[in-house]
Amino acid sequence: MRTESCVGIDVGKSWLDVVQLPGREHRRLANGEEGWAELVAWLPPEPVVVLEATGGYEQGVVRALASAGVAVTVGNPLQLRRYAQSRGQRAKTDRVDAVMLAQYAEQMQPQPSALPDETARTVAAFVTRRRQLSQMRAEEKTRQKQPGLLAIVQQQLAEHITELSAQISAVDCLMAETVAADPHWQQRVNQLVTVPGIAQLTAVRLLVGLPELGQCSAKTIAGLVGVAPYPQESGQYRGRRVIAGGRRWVRHALFEAVMSTKRCDPTMRAHYAQLRARGKPHKVAMVACMRRLLGILTAMVRHALTWQQTKVGQGHFLLATA
Repeated sequence: MRTESCVGIDVGKSWLDVVQLPGREHRRLANGEEGWAELVAWLPPEPVVVLEATGGYEQGVVRALASAGVAVTVGNPLQLRRYAQSRGQRAKTDRVDAVMLAQYAEQMQPQPSALPDETARTVAAFVTRRRQLSQMRAEEKTRQKQPGLLAIVQQQLAEHITELSAQISAVDCLMAETVAADPHWQQRVNQLVTVPGIAQLTAVRLLVGLPELGQCSAKTIAGLVGVAPYPQESGQYRGRRVIAGGRRWVRHALFEAVMSTKRCDPTMRAHYAQLRARGKPHKVAMVACMRRLLGILTAMVRHALTWQQTKVGQGHFLLATA
C-alpha cells in the first residue's frame, strides 16, 4: 500500500469536493481558477490524486494540477462505480464519492493519466464540435423529409442546414491549420493518410481518440477501441465470443475507414472475402478487419512507416486470425 497522501476529488459543475486520506479531511472548493489555486496550495507534497471523467467539467482542474506538477489519474466512471458497489456502498453524495475516490487511490494504486498536449486538446475540441454539428445537421435533414411540413418550416430547416454545413467547413479549416502548425501531428497524419480509404479527417479522429496508438500492443489497442472478442464460458458451456465496451465514436470512425479500405486495397478485400468464405457474418468479418487494420496502424506509428512500407502495402496477405 502507498504511504503518501491519497486524495479523491468529486467534480461538479460549480464546485469540487476534495477528501484526503488518511484522516478524511474534507474541503469544498469552487470549480474555477480561484478554487484550483486553493486546491494546489492545500495539497500535501506528492499526493496520489484520483478524480473521474465528468464530460469536460474536470479538464480545468486537471490542467491546473498538471501545471503545478501534480500527477492525476482520471478514472473511468463505470469502473469507479463498480468499485464502490464492490465495497457495498449504496449511498451516493458528493462527499461520499470523494471518499470513495481517495480509497480507490489508496487501494488500487492507479497509474497517472497521460495528459494531452496543447495541440491534442485543441484538435480534440474541434473533433468534438464537428461531431456535434454533424449530428445536428443529420437531425435537421431527417426532419426535412417529413411530409406535410409548412413552407416556412421547410425554409427554416434548409437555412439551418446550410448554416451548419458552413460551420462544419469552418471547423475543418481550423482543424487542418492546427495540425499543420504542429510538425509532430502533421507527420503522424501524413502517415495514416497513406492507408487506402483513410482521409485526413479520419486520421485526425483516430489520433485524437487513440493517443495510445503505437505505444502499446495491438491486442491492447483492440480492447481500448472495443473490437476485441471476449469469451463467454462457464463449466462445459461455450458461448459465442462478443465484443464489448471500448471507445464508441472511435469504433465508428474505424468502421467507416474499413468500409473504404476493403474497397480500395486488394489485400484487405481478400482478407474480408476469406472470412466470409469461412462462414463469418458480415459484421463479424468487419470487426476482424477493423482489428487487423488497428494492428497495422499500431505498427505504422510505432516504426514510422507508411502503408506502402508495410508488408500489407507491399501486397503480402496475412492469414486471418478471427
